[in-house]
Amino acid sequence: MGLIFIGAGMLLMLGSGLYMLDLHELHEWGWKAGLLSACALVWVAFGIGARIPLLHLCGWMASFLVYAWLLSNNTDEPKWYEIQLYWLPLSFVFGWSSWFVQRWSKSSASILFIAGAAAWFMPELYSAMFGDDTSGLQLALIIKIIAGGVMLFSLRKQWIAWVA
Repeated sequence: MGLIFIGAGMLLMLGSGLYMLDLHELHEWGWKAGLLSACALVWVAFGIGARIPLLHLCGWMASFLVYAWLLSNNTDEPKWYEIQLYWLPLSFVFGWSSWFVQRWSKSSASILFIAGAAAWFMPELYSAMFGDDTSGLQLALIIKIIAGGVMLFSLRKQWIAWVA
């Protein structure tokens, strides 16, 4: 029951923030991105502190949404390789952070690993949502699934120790 109240409180924070922005007629995307960034920061911090992995993961996914929003508003029709370069380093940073954090918190390491895996597929999701040319999207997704599977299989002795 406590998790339901915590989840409702976090959604109330986001909803009331959006209401306050609308009340003060702040309709620019930057204000909403700032609010979502603040909510993501609170969700990550509270999720780690209260040991609620789902809330921790929701905070990282909200920060990915803000990042995608910033990219869509500040780039003019990026090429497919530029979109990959926007997201893939982030995926590797989350993977490395997962390895680094596993000494102190296994649940946080697992969430960072999941966030890194999600960031691995974000270029294709970003291209589907904001891109104009989606002709090679399925092929790119298949290649990424195969490359990710090969990488996970070849590094299984390293990552399984801190995720399991």
